[in-house]
Amino acid sequence: MSPEPTVEQLIAAARAGATGDDELALLDAVIAVTKDLSSHADEAVDQVVRQVRAAGHSWTVIGERLGVSRQAARQRYADRVERIREAAATGSVIHGRDLESSLSSALAAARADGLAEAGTEHLLLGLLTDGVAAATLEQLGATRDKIREASHRLFEHPTDRPGGGVPVFSAEAEAALAAARQLANERTPDCAPIIVNTPQLLAVIATNPGSRARRVLNHLGVDVADIKRLLHCYINVPRTPFGRRSRRGRGGKKQRDRCSFCGHPRSEERRLVAGPDVWICAECVALCAEMLAQPADGGV
Repeated sequence: MSPEPTVEQLIAAARAGATGDDELALLDAVIAVTKDLSSHADEAVDQVVRQVRAAGHSWTVIGERLGVSRQAARQRYADRVERIREAAATGSVIHGRDLESSLSSALAAARADGLAEAGTEHLLLGLLTDGVAAATLEQLGATRDKIREASHRLFEHPTDRPGGGVPVFSAEAEAALAAARQLANERTPDCAPIIVNTPQLLAVIATNPGSRARRVLNHLGVDVADIKRLLHCYINVPRTPFGRRSRRGRGGKKQRDRCSFCGHPRSEERRLVAGPDVWICAECVALCAEMLAQPADGGV
């Protein structure tokens, strides 16, 4: 199962296929691109709806593009668009839907273990709920049963499993979440809200050699290098002068043109195509095409 494309990849693919240069044409294209995708489709539409609203278009026009009434479009998107707009204005970090689902599952797993705290091993279990991280772990053979069995083998759990209180995240888990938010912050354009999703959290807990999650992965024989490889296009997006936070060197030297997806610089062997806010190389174009060609699972 191939990981699903990120929100940025979806929007870039939609922009490439848009029939016009305005926001409404982009909205039409992103709806078409995300029609059969599930994990990041709503977030991609949310972001473009926000752009359409910022350009002054009415909910009536947006509803027509979405195939719903003005009232339905406003009811469905107004709160989410406002939340994203506030996050972008304040620079705050918000959790994507896939991450929210994963965190809820992690707390539920800790409660099922009779623990007062959910550790990074529970975060690992939660990441199998939804999104790119779930696809990555499944591709590497890290199933729920295997992770749960390894966790019980490696770490102590109470035998009586008392019910009652709702678990909280351990200090290690909170530190991992903070590191994931920082990673999302470093890779997000200035003009966009900072949204942390499951790839950032999986990258953090898998690459921390002292974390309980890493011990579970080691026990299962999962190669962390494979996790890095599968997550590369989702988290290694450099800051470029094209709408991203500047990484100019001392003396104001201009940064070399780089692919906005894999981060590799322009060279004779690696030619780049420029978009309105991004560069993309041929290898990443092929990767995006391969991802978008994958059939949706069960039509969800």
